[in-house]
Amino acid sequence: MKIAVDCRYLGRSGIGRVCEGITENLNFDKHEYLLIGDAGRLKKYADRAKIADNRDDPYSIAGIKKINRETNGCDAFFTPNFLIPFSVKVPVVSVMHDLIFLDMKETTRGAADRAVKKFLLKRCMKKSRAVSCVSRFTLSRCEHYYPKYAGKCFLNYNGVAGVMNADVSGVKKQKGALLFVGNVKPHKGLKTLISAFSLLPKGEYTLKIVGEKDNFLTGADTSELLADGVTFTGRLTDKEVYEEIARAEFLIQPSVYEGFGSPPFEALYFGTKPIVSDIPVFKEVYGGFDVTFFKTGDAFDLKEKILAADPAVHTKREEIFEKFDYKKAAAAIERKIEEICREGK
Repeated sequence: MKIAVDCRYLGRSGIGRVCEGITENLNFDKHEYLLIGDAGRLKKYADRAKIADNRDDPYSIAGIKKINRETNGCDAFFTPNFLIPFSVKVPVVSVMHDLIFLDMKETTRGAADRAVKKFLLKRCMKKSRAVSCVSRFTLSRCEHYYPKYAGKCFLNYNGVAGVMNADVSGVKKQKGALLFVGNVKPHKGLKTLISAFSLLPKGEYTLKIVGEKDNFLTGADTSELLADGVTFTGRLTDKEVYEEIARAEFLIQPSVYEGFGSPPFEALYFGTKPIVSDIPVFKEVYGGFDVTFFKTGDAFDLKEKILAADPAVHTKREEIFEKFDYKKAAAAIERKIEEICREGK
């Protein structure tokens, strides 16, 4: 079979890492692949797949409108997101990370933006022959909003990628160092984290936020985030992020909503104890691993959990990869495409 893959997300945080994890683990010996994206980023695959250079932003109007013509000469098209270019005419397998735009109105920029996202999400569910859901929580939200198309959905957890090649051997733990990694957006719960940090003993803890402080909340005053001991790192390379995780004593993930959420796994890999909110998806994904849960949105409880937490990490790396492995995720997507193509004959 010949399968086109939308790799235009490579180099981006979040979905970009998912795209990389799946692409890296495709079976290039079994199938013929057309990888669409920045030819420079895809150069390492040139001896195993055909590369179609495309520098379009997949989130732009141009990027959503069309993609390389070679796509429609393939048997199937895979996208690691819900955005399916309108020019695609072959069977599609997509990935649904979350339905936050429907569950949290404040994550959209007004009624018009929300309407567009609702249209594109529904179009994805309708046009996709199969939808890979990154958690049971996300699958349940698809069933809730799109019962007509729920039969297309299947559970396929994300893996943990990149960390295996990271060398952090020279990094030393810093006592009292707290770290947040993720997009600086409302659903990430940063207000709770900042409030909890302000309740901790002065001078005993520091807090680094890996992200830009600009656009924390549209129209909101960000001065409250500039408390003593709080540092915004700005954009970092993957290597720099891993070093920050390895250096921290605790990684704090105070999200009020996620579809999966991988930074706590990266923390466990590097021996940093995660303290995470008790939202359903975190209980689903991180239950059974050595993480500390706090009551979502409760700054006092988060403060108490930080003060009481044991920084030692008892989760073994192989325990993580046993359940969350991009080899498994990629194989599941390939099996689904094979199944769809057999049905089409």
